[in-house]
This record gives sequence, C-alpha cells and structure tokens, in this order.
Amino acid sequence: MAKSALVQPFATFCKNIKSNEKTNTYVKSNYKKHKSEQKMNIVTICGGKSCEHDISVITACQARGHFGDKLYGIYLDKNNVPYLVGNDVAPRDFGKRKRRVVFCFGEQSFRVRRGIFLGKPVHIDVVVNCCHGLCGEDGSVAALCALLGVPLVGSDIFSSAIAMDKVLTKYVLRTLRMPVLPYTVVTKGQTDFIDVSLPTVVKPARLGSSIGVKLCRTREELVAALDTAFCYDDKVLCEDAIDDFAELNCSAFRTCGAVRTSRVDSPTTVHDILTFEDKYLVGDKGMATSDNPPPPDSVTRRVRQLTERIYTELGFSGVVRVDYLFDKRRNKLYVNEINSVPGSLAYGLWKDDYGMTEFGAVLVKQAIDDFAAHAELTTAFDSSVLTCDTGNGGAKTR
Repeated sequence: MAKSALVQPFATFCKNIKSNEKTNTYVKSNYKKHKSEQKMNIVTICGGKSCEHDISVITACQARGHFGDKLYGIYLDKNNVPYLVGNDVAPRDFGKRKRRVVFCFGEQSFRVRRGIFLGKPVHIDVVVNCCHGLCGEDGSVAALCALLGVPLVGSDIFSSAIAMDKVLTKYVLRTLRMPVLPYTVVTKGQTDFIDVSLPTVVKPARLGSSIGVKLCRTREELVAALDTAFCYDDKVLCEDAIDDFAELNCSAFRTCGAVRTSRVDSPTTVHDILTFEDKYLVGDKGMATSDNPPPPDSVTRRVRQLTERIYTELGFSGVVRVDYLFDKRRNKLYVNEINSVPGSLAYGLWKDDYGMTEFGAVLVKQAIDDFAAHAELTTAFDSSVLTCDTGNGGAKTR
C-alpha cells in the first residue's frame, strides 16, 4: 500500500553519509556479523525525565530476556543523566547508579566516566528503546541513535512523535480516513469548554499509561479532570465516551519484508476505563492478557487489517501496539491510541508465536536490515557555498 505523502517517514534525516567509507564499512561488517549470528553489543535505554519513568525501567528489565548477546543497560535518571547499570540490577535499585555514561556521537560508541577520566569506548551494534513517554518514546531516543549512527529497535523520529501526541495522532488518522471517536482539544488557559460534549474522557495529549486520564459525566468533573490533566501537559484531548465498549489491543512488527500482526487481546478492568493500576499493579505488569471471550472474527480481522495499515502508512519500525475501542451497542470500531514503545515490548501478545530470544532476534534483524538499507542514501551535498567569495562569508545576497 502506498504511503501517504503526509506521513511517510523522512528516512534521509537519520541516515549516514553515502560517501563515508567508515560508515559503510560499519554497516556492512555488522550486517554480516548479524547474519552469521556472532555476538553483538546490544544496548537497552530506559528511564528518563518522564512520568512513565518507572514503567520504562520494568520494560528494560523484562527486555533482558529477549537479547542473548552482550547486553548493556543504560539508565537515564529523572534528569536524563545516563548511567550504566548491570544486568543483575533489580528495578528498585536503578537509582543507585555510579557509572556515568558519555555518548560518542558519530562513533557508534559510549564511554564510562571515572572521575575526570573516560574509559575505553564500548562499541554499540544496536540500541533497544525501552523508554516510555516524553524524553524517549517521543523520538528523543531515535534522534540519539541518529547522532550516534547506530541501528535502533524502535521507530524513527517522526513516526514516534506522531504516536506520542494523541491530538496529532487523531489528525493523521482522520486524514487517512481511519475511524476515530469525535473529540475536542482544550489548551491550558482556555476557559470556554462549551464544545466539550458529555460524557467525555479527558487525556493529557502527550502522556501514556493512563496517567491523568478521567471519565467525566458532569461539568464539575470535567473542570476537575482538566485541572489534573493540565498538571501533566498544556494540551488535553477530550474524547467522546462510549457506554458499552471493549478495549482491544494488537501489536505489529515487520519481518522478512512484510508486516506481521499479533493476536487480538481484550484487557479487563472493574473501573469505567483501564487505569494505571489495571495495567501495572496487577497481573504481569504490562504483559497483560485476559480471559475475556475473543471479539467476533469480523472485528478481529478488522483490527489486524487496521494495525497493519497504521504500521505501514505511518512508517513505523520495531514493535508497536495499537489500542482500539469497540462500541458493542453500535458494532463500531475506533482507533484509540498508538504505542511506539509498548510496555514489555508487547511480548505478551506474541509469546504464543515466539520464544523470548527468538522475539528479540527478529527485532534486532529488522533494525540492522533497515539501517543497512538506509545507509545507502545520500545525506551530503557538495557545494561551494562555504568557500565562495561573496564578501559576507558566503551568505546569500539579493
């Protein structure tokens, strides 16, 4: 299916210079090494200055079981300062960091700082993005990998940014004629909420894990919910609520040149909507599956078709999860949210099809294949602009 010109990824932004022989040698040697199943240095990045910081740490710890090569864990503290953490460190001990990391842009490596000295460079073959929320899932880690010049298990800068912003996601999905619920956008400082119809679900635009999300049936509840949501973001989505619905989840990644979709799951809750506690404080902390009866086959097929189309049209890579709302009364399906870094890498939706290390190997292969292909793109343009004698340092004159 042809990508929409509006949302296809800007691949050339993040790629290495074609004429750079060092870069091409790196890509080819690592691709060859990957194909021969030699050990690689795989780096997970988690944490960060985000309300979803703690969930990100859990995802990184669970990701250890997927990557059997030489694994390095880099933890971003709540001020985004990077530290190296051992693979045996428990989630509650990530904050007890001691080894400060310095990234070496353009050199595919990092160093550990010891006082005023830097250790030997540690080569990076692949980065796995385990960050949730701002300063990670929003394209920040993708930008870091672009500067480092390394493959990423995860989506690029632009598709990540679209998925992170719920309002932007709605705009793009509507442009692609995909089903979304009616909604109103409210910005901080706005005092007129007359366009918000009740009941409504209030959501901070750039936050996940159900933090700051509230179902409102009255104007009083709406005002209180907006006050809470504006503590997290200056832009809030108010989405029309459905009385009788099921939430459906489906994951996707690309392998062997084709997008594959997972089974469809329907998580449960005793609350009006799925809460932070439902997702992370009960069950398997992000690997949520349910005993709910499966949705009708026609709905399952539609969910998987939409998931594949979303993955393709928005140019995602790595593993993503798309959440849907199914209106039981009207028999209508709506795209709810897109998670470019799903909790636990969405392995709960794939564990019947892939072993843990097999799942990781598929994701790493996609990352390296994509990186090797994109490295052939030209990202340099030779010109005489900087050397021409114009009398004003090469600046354009009229």
